[in-house]
Amino acid sequence: MASVIRKLSILDGRPGFQLQSTWGRVSVLEGGGHICELILNACGEVNPLWKPSWKTVDPATYSPRKHARIYGPLPEGRLLAGIAGHSISFDYFGPPSAEEIAAGHSTHGEAPVVRWRRRTKSRSPQATLVYGAELPQAQMRLERKISLDPDNPVVYCQETATNLASFDRPISWNHHVTFGPSFLEPNVTLFDMPATRSKVCPATFSANMALQPDSEFLWPSAPKKDGSVLNLRTSEKGQYGHYTAHLLDPVQKTAFMAVCNPRLRLLVLYVFDRRDYPWLGNWEESYNREHPPWKGREFCRGFEFSSTPFPIPRRETVANGPLFGEPTYKWLPARSSASSKYIIVLAEVPQDFAGVASVKANPDSLAVHENDKARVKRVPIKAFLRPDC
Repeated sequence: MASVIRKLSILDGRPGFQLQSTWGRVSVLEGGGHICELILNACGEVNPLWKPSWKTVDPATYSPRKHARIYGPLPEGRLLAGIAGHSISFDYFGPPSAEEIAAGHSTHGEAPVVRWRRRTKSRSPQATLVYGAELPQAQMRLERKISLDPDNPVVYCQETATNLASFDRPISWNHHVTFGPSFLEPNVTLFDMPATRSKVCPATFSANMALQPDSEFLWPSAPKKDGSVLNLRTSEKGQYGHYTAHLLDPVQKTAFMAVCNPRLRLLVLYVFDRRDYPWLGNWEESYNREHPPWKGREFCRGFEFSSTPFPIPRRETVANGPLFGEPTYKWLPARSSASSKYIIVLAEVPQDFAGVASVKANPDSLAVHENDKARVKRVPIKAFLRPDC
């Protein structure tokens, strides 16, 4: 039966909301608004999203004096204190500038560190949650509507950002979807996207980076420092950390990111309008970061659909301009709003599933084409995204 329940303990004793349908559930946190749980009943209680090994707290309760030794100092500490699963980075992606740090800003913007509140109670027969956050530092408002399909494991998400200021703003709009164990397994879990040109992050990103810094390549074959090539469709064992940015195919109206663990028979598919999110970031952390709260204990991987390729200060994003001929940020005009949509699909797949080659959005369904095979999985959907045909 469809329902939306506010719970006092969604994660680590933190309040949030749980949306339930006949096929499974979705859970979100009030602190930061994170989508922290995606459950498909057919695949058991496997939550593909990352739960940090440290105990999280609501980011609004973060105090540098009390929590810096546990979660790290600002600007990252407040974010890491409450991070989980699918986190939004808004209205910038990456660290703040030195001046912004002095003014009290956090990494990845205000949205993932403030409290999100329920806006209105829906009368829809579907499980529907409308919640949002006021961003006083950014002079913005952000709202998200989540609806569960009553019959099929499909989640419809629509977000609206409003610029409350009297001047135009350059913004980044990034979805930092991070996967973790047991769903994330070395050399098992498959990562797919319709990427074309790609670029490795600078050497300053990590001391334990096997990839050749600043190199350009075609997905999924990333050049390594030793001259070999790394297939980014899976995650390796070992200690490392890196980030790569990928331009999604500009020919396609609809873009996607697909992550599948064939052993667990679970596929997680995000589908969105390529005009809204032309970039996808691939972030990998494998027991690499030693400082608090990481302490060399985390194995996780983020697939991040975004308006912006690299997590750098806003000033650098604007100054650098386009990459591969594609804009790297958006403008949100004065006292105006902009919206974006995406669909999350949870699907049971066979254990010999080879990953996703392509996704075609039809008016009433998604056609998910498997890699190297003739199999096509069709997922019924309502009219939500722009169809490809």
